[in-house]
Amino acid sequence: MTTETEDTGDESADAREARRAIEEYLSRGAARTDQSEGSAGRPGQADDRVAECVAREAWDAVQDATPAPPDPEAGPAEKTEMSPERAELHRRAVAVARGLRELGYHLDETLLPGPDMAAG
Repeated sequence: MTTETEDTGDESADAREARRAIEEYLSRGAARTDQSEGSAGRPGQADDRVAECVAREAWDAVQDATPAPPDPEAGPAEKTEMSPERAELHRRAVAVARGLRELGYHLDETLLPGPDMAAG
């Protein structure tokens, strides 16, 4: 699959977000070692493994912005709202995962948004 397709305006915002995330990932060169032989070495190409790495990076960013759990010995913790930074990262991770699926990539179920998702 390629990220170099023409955007006809028919794509959802999620698909556009997923394409941006793939392009960012490929431009960093991170995919060179992650791509399968079928698409390795061809600029702008992504396969399911690359898509999975892109989705995992998006969820990892959410986890990195999540504060550590409170110390249980300190007593009950107050419920706090999600920070704006974490909320935006979470929104993007959901959009990337949905967009990748919309573009036809297969993702492990743990990377898909849902009520009991392991990723976020």
